[in-house]
Amino acid sequence: MADMSSGVPVGGPVDDLLGLLRRGQVSASEVAAAHLAALRQADAQTNAVAFFEDDRVLADAARLDRAFADGGAVGPLHGLPVTVKDWIDVAGFPCAGDTGEVRRRPRRDATVVARLRGAGAVVLAKTQAWGPDSEPGLVRHPADPARTAGGSSTGEAVVVAAGASPLGFGSDSGGSIRLPAAWCGTCGLKPTTGRVPTTGHFPRVGALSDGRTQIGPLARRVADLERVLPIIAGPDWQDAGVAPVPLRPASEAELAGARFAAVTGEPGWAAASPLAAAVERAADVLEGAGLARAAWTAPWLAEALHITRRYWARIRCELSGEETERLLTDWDSFRRHYLMAAEHIELLLTPTTQDTAPLHRPVTGDDFVFTLPASLTGSPAVTVPAGRDSSGMPIGVQLVGRPWEDHRVLAAARLLEAAAG
Repeated sequence: MADMSSGVPVGGPVDDLLGLLRRGQVSASEVAAAHLAALRQADAQTNAVAFFEDDRVLADAARLDRAFADGGAVGPLHGLPVTVKDWIDVAGFPCAGDTGEVRRRPRRDATVVARLRGAGAVVLAKTQAWGPDSEPGLVRHPADPARTAGGSSTGEAVVVAAGASPLGFGSDSGGSIRLPAAWCGTCGLKPTTGRVPTTGHFPRVGALSDGRTQIGPLARRVADLERVLPIIAGPDWQDAGVAPVPLRPASEAELAGARFAAVTGEPGWAAASPLAAAVERAADVLEGAGLARAAWTAPWLAEALHITRRYWARIRCELSGEETERLLTDWDSFRRHYLMAAEHIELLLTPTTQDTAPLHRPVTGDDFVFTLPASLTGSPAVTVPAGRDSSGMPIGVQLVGRPWEDHRVLAAARLLEAAAG
């Protein structure tokens, strides 16, 4: 429900807010001020914000207002407030990265941030990022402060779900967008690996040093993920892992007759019954829209977790040369088996997590068991809300697509979102 107490809609549809801004019915300064107030209120309850720079934000909004007066809207996101995970550089804002303390104040925006600002967006604040030394209760869940909100793009999921940020931007190495989005009850997209530049991510990541991490959006509606992906995608001629592959709009995705498989678990790894039931409801929606259900036979969950645990050991420099070679060989094999299976299906439907947000505890590798495979294969994956459990906690389901078929994943996600209401 949108809050209009300030005269500016906060928490409502992004389309409505952008329409008001384009027509000049509200100014970028008014919108920024209203959302800063909402963000501070949300932060007081959740501790989701890492850094505020209100004077800088309001100066950015005022520049947009002057440009609007001279020639109209500046780009497709004119005046839209957004938030950014602390690990992504925003010029002038502090950055702690994964250290837990301020390490730097970058003078240049990350590529994604520069593109957002070029499209007219206003960066409101930087949000808390869960790291290996974070306290379990550092960021509190927006619906229940006794619950864990997730990791590591945690602050983004919280402020978007709370309605204080229309769009958030995080990074996802093994589920770090998708898991907190699912636990908090919002949408989160990990694009195809190589779709969006990671230039300006801190800690630094690259295609050879980290073949999993992608920057992606979080939003309350699937349409807003689709709205912003073309803005942040494409080569910047700095990130050598980004390929010039055209991004098709979701409206061009051919879903009727497409094949999908559903995975709710395997021996040793099974989703809680409310989440498995949500997957089956989602499967019914896809079948009702003309998609055909097929079997899934490729090794998936346990093998992905085993590879990822060794990957984590590798980046901690705990593997020998022989062990590293075996890891990379097994990773290649996993990717090959996935591509062979994906030849026969266009989409894979799973729970995003094994269960809904737990009571405060550390987030572990096991929590990511359903999100890790798409990171290892470089596949696009999105989580969308799919109801709530008996305690009122949000349930998320995940759609995984073939690499470079982000448009198909988003189109299918829209079907699930519409069915969930």
